[in-house]
Amino acid sequence: MQSILKLSTPVLVLAVAVLSRPSGAFSDWNQWRGSQRDGVARQSPDLITSLPDDGLEPLWVSGPVPSGGDGGWGSPVVADGKVYLFAHSKEKVRELGEREFPWLPPDKRVGMSDEEYEEYEKKRRDEDEERAKAFAYREFVYCLDAETGEEVWTNRSESVYTRFPQSGSPTVLGGKVYILGAGRLVRCFDAETGDETWSSRLPGEFRDEYMQSSIVVDGKHVIVMADHLFGLEAESGDILWEGDAEATHGTHSSPVLWTGETKNYVIVNVRGGRTACFDPVDGSEKWSVKSGAGHSTPVVVGDRLITYGNNRAAGVRCYALSDDGAEELWKYRGIQDKGSSPVVVDGYVYVQGETRIACVDLETGEAAWSDYLDLSQAQYSSPIAADGKVYYAYGTLTCLRASPEEFDPLYVASFDESHLMAGEETFRRILKIDAEAENSAEAEELMQKHVGRHGTLRCTSPAISDGLLVVRMKDSIVCYDLRG
Repeated sequence: MQSILKLSTPVLVLAVAVLSRPSGAFSDWNQWRGSQRDGVARQSPDLITSLPDDGLEPLWVSGPVPSGGDGGWGSPVVADGKVYLFAHSKEKVRELGEREFPWLPPDKRVGMSDEEYEEYEKKRRDEDEERAKAFAYREFVYCLDAETGEEVWTNRSESVYTRFPQSGSPTVLGGKVYILGAGRLVRCFDAETGDETWSSRLPGEFRDEYMQSSIVVDGKHVIVMADHLFGLEAESGDILWEGDAEATHGTHSSPVLWTGETKNYVIVNVRGGRTACFDPVDGSEKWSVKSGAGHSTPVVVGDRLITYGNNRAAGVRCYALSDDGAEELWKYRGIQDKGSSPVVVDGYVYVQGETRIACVDLETGEAAWSDYLDLSQAQYSSPIAADGKVYYAYGTLTCLRASPEEFDPLYVASFDESHLMAGEETFRRILKIDAEAENSAEAEELMQKHVGRHGTLRCTSPAISDGLLVVRMKDSIVCYDLRG
């Protein structure tokens, strides 16, 4: 195990404020999208409804963390007073020549038959694997103190080339941390020390696959979507079962737990636009529905299942759950997204897509309202909820009141290079951009330099625990105290 202090500059901690709370008081957000994988913080203090006039300083800022194209898009999680994050990195060790088989955009494929393009793609991927040897690949699991941001431990290991950097988030349960790394390697760590407890290489040929799903653990079983579905023994990492490679194929969608009438099940989106239910003990399929959902993660609220598709034909759908199957109750086709997952608050579904956000009645499927976010090309990031508020992070952070009455944004925050969170007007005042100059090219360039180039790492989702908002930025992990 290596320390982050040996890999980069020392961890920078901005001790803007010091929290005082009993040990273990943190309301866990121990996996991607929270304790129930539905995006909801069930216990929360009162949270601010507006930002301070001079912006909100971060509580702390971690040391450098590889992110995005080289480091992946995994999200932070919070458990037992600690913040965990999984990241992947690559470092060039020799120079590369020109590509013989570059990626071809659609207009460059004109005149190629399907067979010719398939052969070209094979050669391109062969070349990618060969060029990958010019880089060294590593994986990192970070553990920070949630109150201070100080490093508790960092586990560093050698890794392998992956076409799309590993972007799953850690799952923390029972004193263990579980991740899915590159090359189909599932790993388990001691949450206190960072020592590896076990690792298990899943069977199958690994060829630059992209697998961004996050693990779910029911206590005894570790359920992993790694090209297709696997079940492992949580204590040892032994593979208990392997799903059919075609029937259970998936990539980004993460499995969720559902407590049925007689036992626990796992629900996940799989190939063919299906959402399917499996027994975590033996992997047997119990039922499936043609939901049209793809990269998003299903949401279970009581005996209701919410799915979300990447086209309007699939849209948002609601099903009534039973051990025997799922019955479709309604569909809402007013929105779509490549991978964002909805959140349900007080009987209403909040769903983001196409730079918009909609509020849909959980019982009827009727839209209470739909409005636009001040964003471009927002995708994959998922909204979360706490204290009657919905938060959506995609470069900026939008906080809105969770109400079916109207679209009610409380604040829209940007971030500067020091990670100050503030509204655009505050930054224009700080940068001394007056009203006469605010639309000038120089003013916009100044805003872009100090604000526009910074912000939350797109495609990630925040964690919120006891009023602390933990976000992954483009180069670090940052925590804000949102308590009112």
